[in-house]
Amino acid sequence: MKIVIGTQKSRLKTDNPKILKALSNLYSFKIPGAEFTPSYRRHQWDGKKRFFTRGGQFGTGMLPSILTNLEKIDCVPNLEYKNEPPESLPLKSIDPFTYFDYQHESIQHALNNHRCIIKAPTGAGKTLIMAGIVKSLMGKKMVILFNAKSLLKQTYDFFVNECGFNNVGVCFGEGYEDGDIMLCTVQSIERIIDNYVTDAEVLMVDEVHEFANGDFTVAAIESFPNAPYRYGFTATVPQDPIPRWTLISAFGPIYTCRTTQDLIEDNVLTKPIIQMLQVPESEVDDSELGYRGVYEELIVNNETRNNMIKDIVNDIRSNHEQARILVLVRDLEHGHILQEGIGGSCYFLRGEDDLGSRYETIRRFTECGENSILIGTKILQTGVNIREITHFINARGLKSPIATIQALGRSLRRHDSKEVVYVYDFMDTGKYIGAHANKRFSTYVSEGHEVIKV
Repeated sequence: MKIVIGTQKSRLKTDNPKILKALSNLYSFKIPGAEFTPSYRRHQWDGKKRFFTRGGQFGTGMLPSILTNLEKIDCVPNLEYKNEPPESLPLKSIDPFTYFDYQHESIQHALNNHRCIIKAPTGAGKTLIMAGIVKSLMGKKMVILFNAKSLLKQTYDFFVNECGFNNVGVCFGEGYEDGDIMLCTVQSIERIIDNYVTDAEVLMVDEVHEFANGDFTVAAIESFPNAPYRYGFTATVPQDPIPRWTLISAFGPIYTCRTTQDLIEDNVLTKPIIQMLQVPESEVDDSELGYRGVYEELIVNNETRNNMIKDIVNDIRSNHEQARILVLVRDLEHGHILQEGIGGSCYFLRGEDDLGSRYETIRRFTECGENSILIGTKILQTGVNIREITHFINARGLKSPIATIQALGRSLRRHDSKEVVYVYDFMDTGKYIGAHANKRFSTYVSEGHEVIKV
């Protein structure tokens, strides 16, 4: 028995078909909704996604997991590499930064293992970890993919202005500049295919959980055939098996540098005080409404709920000086309703705003001489670093654990203006949204936070 290891795909070769069948079954997962497809109904397909084929092929990132499972049945295959394994390079420091212990450990783990998914809580200094890997691999041609140009620009500014890196290129909608360290949005990846996809030795992906679904993004992370160094970065690895194993297959095992609670105890992050406020039952008959209709009636246009948000803001204004209140919404309409009801120094940040407008809005929010409020859509869920946030109101509902954790992470960054951060969410009632509220409650608890139901 042997495993032939390639950069992207590997294959287990054995004379024992039972082993191949067992591994294929172990790494096969039912695709949601598959039972409604014609091929499934005609019994031409079992409705499963296989990460280990019946012929023994699998994504190279799964190799440690495959070896562990083979060890359980006392099988130790010979390992045959198609190419020479990449060298393990020493960790290099970046002036004037000093790595936290967990950052140093994360960089060293990445360099030693050549490929992995680094799970780092929001506020853990993920960009510095990324920069430490880049510094240590300097001289190799690199591509770093992003799902949003705002994340790309922030990383570019940090690499060039804070770390002093040279030869950093960018590729996104408005611009292109060559560099050995190429920062590229996934939407613009076709523009670097000729010069980078086959030449890059290092592939790194920020917010890698966003790449786990969708044919285009999955194809992007499964490209770069000559990049033996492959790293994904996220605060929230998907729990569903298909997106989770899609990422592991492409990048390798998950490495958790620290939990959110670890960083709170080490005073790296701010402790949240989370309250979930009970929303009175609405008189709206939601029995015949679909999800969109329920959301509009019981979240966006729910006068009682919106008045609760306004009352929270007014209470903060009365009891705090220079509070910085972040309010997250899903829909533009909801943001406008709240902005009109709240009044005062209340700013609204939208995804349609250009980068200059976004930074100007954030500057006005943080530098306002009185209590100020920033209402934002999904654009504020990830990649926006506002340490001054003292209060966070999750007004949008939703059930996704990833969205909940990412949103909460916006408020946990340390700042001299706060010792704790106050978080407000809602125990909604009604079709769909009641279950979603319970899911958010469970997510907060599973992350180790204490939640007070009011």
